Amino acid sequence: METKTQNIEKQVEKNHALVSIIMPIYNASKYLNETIESVIAQTYTNWELILVDDCSTDNSIELIKRFADDRIKLMENQTNSGAAVSRNRAIEKANGKYIAFLDSDDLWSKDKLSKHLDFMNEQNSAFSCTNYSVVDCQNEKETVFSPKKDTYSYKDILKHCYIGCSTVIYDSEKLGKVYMPTQAEKREDFACWLQILKTGIDVSCLHENLTTYKIHQNSVSTNKTKMIKYQWRVYRKIEKICIVKSLYYMMHWAIKGFFKYR
Repeated sequence: METKTQNIEKQVEKNHALVSIIMPIYNASKYLNETIESVIAQTYTNWELILVDDCSTDNSIELIKRFADDRIKLMENQTNSGAAVSRNRAIEKANGKYIAFLDSDDLWSKDKLSKHLDFMNEQNSAFSCTNYSVVDCQNEKETVFSPKKDTYSYKDILKHCYIGCSTVIYDSEKLGKVYMPTQAEKREDFACWLQILKTGIDVSCLHENLTTYKIHQNSVSTNKTKMIKYQWRVYRKIEKICIVKSLYYMMHWAIKGFFKYR
């Protein structure tokens, strides 16, 4: 029979599990220092930051090497392979119970991991996200994105993705290591979330703004024509959804996307 002391020790171990933070890098030197500093500043200290450089031509690698922290681990692609391949390489090397994602130009509040992991333990959640702020390249706040519901299902996310990549944490002990589909060009994170949700679990939303997401003028997310093509590819090629249902989901996605930050 388990003693009270053993139960406390197990709870302490659970609450201090290793978090593997996945970060793809490509010519990110303009924002990278601030992003890494936001990880180092975390009040939750049991983490490893796995950065995968995708053949940057700027000084991103040199900048990363300036950080004298054993928890920061750098990998380098031999050929430019894209964000999905880079993230998957990092996931493969990850040692953590928890897998978290942070893009090289986004930021976390200093208590992001501590609050997020407490939430996951309280909710017994294997897959979760948080609210996030949206700012421009000058860090001028544009809006805060706050999902309305506490949980979202596979069908909910098909209609509109309420999950910000840099807000996500999933439990690799419960779900196994879930990789990003490389064939889902520019929408690999969305396709990854669908893989998880297809197992029947929901994504849990912590309604607290713990992440800052930078939006760039020339980013894929601001180019609506390209986004339509990439979104359609996920419905038809990845999820194998029929044309009629794909059109139905695309209509919902377009309408909700228009009002997303309004």
